[in-house]
Order: sequence, then structure tokens, then C-alpha cells
Amino acid sequence: MPITLTKYQRTSYKWFGRFGEKRANQHLQETLQSAHMEIRAGAYLSYVLLSTIIGFLVTFIIFVSLVFLVFPLINIVLDSGLLVFFLLMPVFISVLIYVVLLSTPKSRAKARKKKIDLNLAYAINFISAMASAGVTPTEIFKSLSKQDIYGEVKGESAWIYRDVCFLGFDIITAIKKNIARTPSQKFKEFLQGMVVTVTSGGSLKSYFMHKADQYLWENRNAQKQLLESLGIMAESYVTAAVAGVLLLLIVIPLMMIISGDWNATFLYILILILVPLIHIGFAIVIRMMSQE
Repeated sequence: MPITLTKYQRTSYKWFGRFGEKRANQHLQETLQSAHMEIRAGAYLSYVLLSTIIGFLVTFIIFVSLVFLVFPLINIVLDSGLLVFFLLMPVFISVLIYVVLLSTPKSRAKARKKKIDLNLAYAINFISAMASAGVTPTEIFKSLSKQDIYGEVKGESAWIYRDVCFLGFDIITAIKKNIARTPSQKFKEFLQGMVVTVTSGGSLKSYFMHKADQYLWENRNAQKQLLESLGIMAESYVTAAVAGVLLLLIVIPLMMIISGDWNATFLYILILILVPLIHIGFAIVIRMMSQE
């Protein structure tokens, strides 16, 4: 599977390739592989450096133009504190670009891990069925690499089959290489068990059936816990976002009428700011708890 850099990445490597290769390390290379980002660590660091420099130059030109051209034209005078703040903004933004780009592979690897774990129980059930029909491990991974329904497990299987078919590794070596780069601990343990079973002369069919039952049981428990957590969140939502807000909307105006001090500012804040924030907060928490 050839690695094709974009024109921008090739330019960055041409200019900063030496810097990237010197700063590249094995950890970053493994993280890029876990994220399935098909680029070498040195080339990626070169891309990050060029993007950071461009970000600094662009923001520097923008803020300097604002401070020395735009603001004087519209009669805006900045004190020394604001002037320093505007001139330092390009540095802050370029540092932010550097940090975000450098952490992108790790973030993508974590996202892939969640997707692999989500579909692993069902993918192993598929593997178990294939093994029961007498299909070889190489053909199993080949077939699994064509099944879009299993999400990122398909991608892991495709890399194993690639190592066997195109790079000439035997199936055990290909599996060991994938153990080193997969971001999912569960998939790593499954592959390690597969290697041990093959090298010790055990039955892959029995191993696959056992792991399929184990992961399906774990998946059912996880779904049960998720439903219980969502039930608690639903009760909290009704109490805080529905009953609590209605109580405030009744009690606060009543207290204002009794005291004779009518001030609708707090009501506006409650209705226009606090209530939407409560609903958005619950929506974000539930979205984070839920899985597709």
C-alpha cells in the first residue's frame, strides 16, 4: 500500500525534512500507524513545522495590519497592554496550531480504538463462523477486510492481509506487527491469544468461539450499564431541566410580586442563557455517554 504525500506535505518535507527526521521517534511513528495516518514520522513533523510557521506569518500580518493600519483609520487607540496582547496573539496561535497538529495522531488513534472496541464482538462472531467452515486465518482476514459493517476492525484486518499478500510476511508475523500498532487493547489481546493458540497447536475454531461468547457477554453488560446510566441521566434531566426550571419560573416572579421589587433581568438571564445551557449540557453529556 504505497504512501502518497500531498503536494503541501512534499513541500514541507523538502524544506524541513532534515529537521523532521532528526526529531522523529519510534513513539510518534507507532502513533501514526495506530491512527492509520499513512505518513512517516519525519514527514509529519515537517508538515507540522511548516503549518506552524505559515500560521504565525498569516496571523502576524493580520494583527499588525489591524494595529497599525485599520485601528488608526477608525480612530481606535490601544493602550500598551492591549497593544502587547495583539502583538503576542500570533505567537499564541502558532503554538496552538503546533500543539493541535502534534496531538492529532493520538486523538485519531483514540477515536479508532473506540470504534474497534464497538464492533469487535460482532467481528469476532463473524471470524468464529468463518473458522467453523474451515477457512484459513489469511482468508478470514481477507474476507473481514471487505466487510464495511465492522467499521475500523475492517481496517485492521486489511493491514494484516496487506502484510501477508503484498509484503510477503507469514500470517503470524503479520498478526504480531498489527499487535504492535493497533490502538485497541481488546483487539491486541485477541490477536495475542490467536498467536499463542496457533504456535501451541491449539484449535483456532474453539478459541474463536470462546472469544465470541466472551465479547458478546461483555458487550451485553456494557449495554446494560449504559442503559442504566441513561436512565439516571433522564431522571436528572426531568428534575433539573424541567421541574427545577418550572419551579424557578413560578417562585421567582411570585417573590418579586410579594416584595414589590420587580426586576425582570434575572428572568431574562434564566430563560435566555441558563435554560439553554442546561439543555445543551445534558445533550453533550448524553452524547458522550452514548455510542453509535
